Amino acid sequence: MSDPQEGDPMFVLTELEGPDGGPPRTIAFANAEVQPLDFAALRDARLDQPITIPLNCRNGTLVESTVEGRVPGQVINIATTLDSPFTSCAIGLVKGGWLPSAFAVTRRNTTMLVDRNVVTQIVGRFENGRRRREQRDFLDLFADQPIRINPLLFVMEGNRRSTPTPTEAEGQMQEVAAKLRVALPKAEITVGPEHLKGALGLIEDSRASLENKQRFLCHLAPLLVSPVARANVEARWNDIIAAADLHGVPRQSITVLTALSAVAVPNGKSPAKRLLKFRNGYTEADAYNALADLRAIELFIAMLSCFPDEAIQLCTADKNLALLWVGIQASNFARVGAGFTYDMTPVDDLFPGNTGLAWKTILEGRD
Repeated sequence: MSDPQEGDPMFVLTELEGPDGGPPRTIAFANAEVQPLDFAALRDARLDQPITIPLNCRNGTLVESTVEGRVPGQVINIATTLDSPFTSCAIGLVKGGWLPSAFAVTRRNTTMLVDRNVVTQIVGRFENGRRRREQRDFLDLFADQPIRINPLLFVMEGNRRSTPTPTEAEGQMQEVAAKLRVALPKAEITVGPEHLKGALGLIEDSRASLENKQRFLCHLAPLLVSPVARANVEARWNDIIAAADLHGVPRQSITVLTALSAVAVPNGKSPAKRLLKFRNGYTEADAYNALADLRAIELFIAMLSCFPDEAIQLCTADKNLALLWVGIQASNFARVGAGFTYDMTPVDDLFPGNTGLAWKTILEGRD
């Protein structure tokens, strides 16, 4: 464990009450590994209200403390309940689950992959590294901090509900860099010619796949606008698989998994259903918006697979996107040649009852 350096994220915890009613004790630490939270914690969380969460930190470096016997430089582990005054409008998706955004950057040199709605939150909250107004949200802890922000998702999504042209992508990169630098001048914004080249490459590489998935979702929309009766679940699943095969969308893809979960959960209560945003008159632009969210998860998985030793979070203000990520319980990320592999073990909330077993047969390639 290395010693804390200037600019490292540091967190200060203070007890509500000290031992035997004594004065509250305080402990400050840096570079801790914070255990991610699970699906149930996110499902039940009221993110627009002060949040209370179990907090488990390992291998932190003690900076200062009023706890007797603790000295700076010690390696510490902490298990407590955090009763915070903060809301959590931005959710940090990490390997193994989620955390409020600030706790997802406790490791040195963490990269924040931000989606468009978080960029909007940052720009609206900050100016020149200071909060525009007094607020209590975990995102506000980034004020005047040297965090690293990667706006790749903002650039790739574009602002026209369709795949951006190279000129539009370049304009989006310049726009987001300018906005973020005004909001958080101490942040490291990873934009430049090499980043634009990478974004354009990813846009082009994913173009055909994205178009197939748009046709797939538009095909399904009339069938899935209304909640699916339990007696019709199997028929709708067959429709989904047939549509996937017809439009060249791999059965094992996150897009197909999301569509199946939208049917599996009764009464339209699946986060997958809300994420796909099916409605009457569903268009390719609607499908593009939904797929931009799913592509964010796919790119996040690719980064976890290709850079296993780097600290990365996907920061989003979309709770349904976050629930899908936490719910699929992706693991065992590995780079294989030019691609990557990973496992998924979805929670029962995404595939209740026997639908979980049925999904596994699809994943394994059995009809």
